[in-house]
Amino acid sequence: MLLPPRPAAAADGTAFGNAGGVALSRENLSQKAYLRIRASLIYSELRPGQKLILRPLAAELGLSPTPVREALLRLVSEQALTLDERGSALVPVIGLEELREIVEIRSDLEGRAACRAAQRASDAEINQAAELADRYGRAAAAGERAAMLEHNADLHRMVCRIARAPLILRILEGIWMRIGPVYALTNSDTPEPVARHPHDDLIDALRSHDGDAARAAAIADIRHGSAALEASLAEVA
Repeated sequence: MLLPPRPAAAADGTAFGNAGGVALSRENLSQKAYLRIRASLIYSELRPGQKLILRPLAAELGLSPTPVREALLRLVSEQALTLDERGSALVPVIGLEELREIVEIRSDLEGRAACRAAQRASDAEINQAAELADRYGRAAAAGERAAMLEHNADLHRMVCRIARAPLILRILEGIWMRIGPVYALTNSDTPEPVARHPHDDLIDALRSHDGDAARAAAIADIRHGSAALEASLAEVA
């Protein structure tokens, strides 16, 4: 199996991979395949260097090869995938320098988004973000790594949605597709416990509408996970 099965996307749009329930034209089938593969990259369901073979992948998605090929080529054009010498799609392998660059870019953009989110968040939106942070915490405590990574990704996306920052979100989605597979290399089933996770500080900052505190919490969250990612890359280098 190339892609694990996924539950239906959240109705509130907090999850990646929502095709919107549109009619299934060829263009929409290609979009469906694109969103499904993109979600697998962002949710760390694929690993660096993993090959996505067209026909088995199409069979898993229940689609013909043509829309899946279109989706793969779209992801290649977005630099989320690469092609090998035989034209098969591969998840890119990134090095330590690229990882550090990604951390800096994420810190800048996600810090900006968190600051704007704190200034603009409604009570309902804050409660949604808090629920995602709580789901992350419960999954982490239970050692449910796949669920933990999924809820973490959804929380980061939710902050951008609260910020009303569609351009920032679009840029970050491309970056999250690059970094998501690296999280799949982290081999700890139970993450290191922390007295207070940066998510907690982020939710508090949203509730108090403190933009500077929200920015600091978002950056702390990104840097909190970067050490484990660097260690994972060092192990496979």
